[in-house]
Amino acid sequence: MFNHVAPLSCKKGAANLKHILTKNLTQTQATDLLNQCQTYHYNQDDIILHAKDNREGVFLVLSGIAEVYIPSQKSREEVLEIIKPNELIGLSNIHHFLTTHFPQTQQFDSKTPLYPDQLSQNHRQPHSSLVQVRAIDDLEALFIPYSVLKNRWTEPAVRDYILDQVSSRLHDVYHSLAEQINRNTTTSSTSDPTILKVQDIMQPTIQAETSDTIQSVAEKLSQTNSNAVAIILNNTQIKGIVTITDLVHRVIASGKSTKDQVHTIMTENPITILRTAYYYEALTTMLLKGIKHLPVTTENNQLAGIVNMTDLLQVKQQTGILQNAETLKNITKDQLPHIKKELYATLTTILQQQVPILHTLEVMNTLYDQLIHRCIELSIKEMPTEPPAAFCFYLMGSGARKEQFLLTDQDHFLVYEGATHEDQDDHSDHIATRYFADLAEKIVANLELAGYKRCKGDMMASNPIWRGTLGEWESRIHEWTLNATNDRLLLAQNFFSHRLIAGDDTLHRQFQQAILDSLDRAKIFLYRLSQLERENPIPTLEQPLRSIFRRNKKQLDLKKEVLFPYHHSLQILALMHGITYGTPIEKIEQLHEKKILSENFSKDLKASVSTILNYYVRNRHQQHQNGEELTSTLMLTTLTTREKEELMLSIRLIKELQNHMLSYY
Repeated sequence: MFNHVAPLSCKKGAANLKHILTKNLTQTQATDLLNQCQTYHYNQDDIILHAKDNREGVFLVLSGIAEVYIPSQKSREEVLEIIKPNELIGLSNIHHFLTTHFPQTQQFDSKTPLYPDQLSQNHRQPHSSLVQVRAIDDLEALFIPYSVLKNRWTEPAVRDYILDQVSSRLHDVYHSLAEQINRNTTTSSTSDPTILKVQDIMQPTIQAETSDTIQSVAEKLSQTNSNAVAIILNNTQIKGIVTITDLVHRVIASGKSTKDQVHTIMTENPITILRTAYYYEALTTMLLKGIKHLPVTTENNQLAGIVNMTDLLQVKQQTGILQNAETLKNITKDQLPHIKKELYATLTTILQQQVPILHTLEVMNTLYDQLIHRCIELSIKEMPTEPPAAFCFYLMGSGARKEQFLLTDQDHFLVYEGATHEDQDDHSDHIATRYFADLAEKIVANLELAGYKRCKGDMMASNPIWRGTLGEWESRIHEWTLNATNDRLLLAQNFFSHRLIAGDDTLHRQFQQAILDSLDRAKIFLYRLSQLERENPIPTLEQPLRSIFRRNKKQLDLKKEVLFPYHHSLQILALMHGITYGTPIEKIEQLHEKKILSENFSKDLKASVSTILNYYVRNRHQQHQNGEELTSTLMLTTLTTREKEELMLSIRLIKELQNHMLSYY
């Protein structure tokens, strides 16, 4: 678990404590005392103190960071505090030290106040604890046995140092506890539905066999006040689902005989959810899949009940949410200006339900993708003919990264198939050029109707430099990489975050291969990109960031100072290793698969990004709700102590990613 490194006297970071421990001692006494202390090295995620360990001393953190947490196998581990360099680990058991080594019966010099002499022997605490301590990253810590503390307790400087650490930590604990109580009193006990399980809100359902008649199932539905849904089983296997709507459209409207077996009208193989799944998983599954009912199963895949959208929304009694994603797939041009309101209501509901931010962004970007895809379909229908060649329409910016939550400016480009060299046809190329120029204009206009403003920088497919044949794009990318001026580097940064939203898969693969081929000759280009990032370092955990929280700055620009450098550093690192496509989270996973990033670092990086995005999304959404100007500025004075620590750690880890990328150059 840990490796012995060296005695205290060898460690530069322990100079102050060494001075305190050896104060007023002879050289021989000091050496003997220091030899009783040892310094240990811990790797990332190593346990420094187990919950059941006997605590026979304290640790002084020399370098690295540790966290105190409550271990749990059944639920999420709760982190209580972060311990930084020059702080002590093990202070929660200092009472055990005092009552063990200084019982009430022990006599002291009345002129020397020792503090523990008022403690009763009956108040001793056990050695073990309910909490554990682990290293967040590589850490060195000095172990100081209680025997050393006891030996030097009569020295006022030693006693004052320890008690100062204890009182400081106690102050932080009380402050954090007060913050939590204040927060809890402002919200109801049901204000965080993420703790609700599906089994807490599911309803019983009608069951039928595949061989039952439509008539018998309809009678069961009419006799109950259920959710008007029947689950069709074959023995115990869920085979389908039938709703009142199905009976209307598939039986009455079509004139189908009610004597037919019910399996002829059921929706086969319905999506199901485990009863132990969380509330938000059911809500987001329905939004993503465009459904209103979810059969609930046990761990053995047996039917346990059903949950529907109405059940979920009653938790908060929200209205206006986009309850069926199918709406987006069939929306008309006249309805485009009105869909934004429903999409924003959906976002508000999800954020109020405390759905994890990466899950929230996945849901919202899936819905936005469907809206954009529908705008493209409507634009094609407005054209006089079908597209004369295969094409691909790509998003850039936050939409491409799947980080869009409020509708932003348009940011996209278009690639289409040109005539081959073997069968060159200038006339065909001319037709395609005119067609896709007109189509791009219509797409931009329809997206504008839906709420996407035109890009001020004109980075849209309607601009000829963001539209062209595969061959034209190959030349364009080659020009960017060959003549890497600052302007072209900025264009490239935006371009290399693209994501396919609609189009031909074969052309898409050809386009990605063309990009990959161009990078084989782009070492100088990547170097230039890296130097831009070197000029914009992410704030470090040390003095600059601490001054942000404690003295100088009162705010932090999350987009400019953290998210942009993160995106660019990840983008460069991915391109260096032949990864040209994917969202940031997907690129992290691809870099892990290529063994560029370790499993632990990848996991922690995604958690850190989630933390930053959570502050960014909620802060910006609140500004929108209040009718304020949208900014990416986070006011640090509004954060609790715990939130500041969390933010500091997250920024520190993203800084490590940037440093890793820059280490190649």
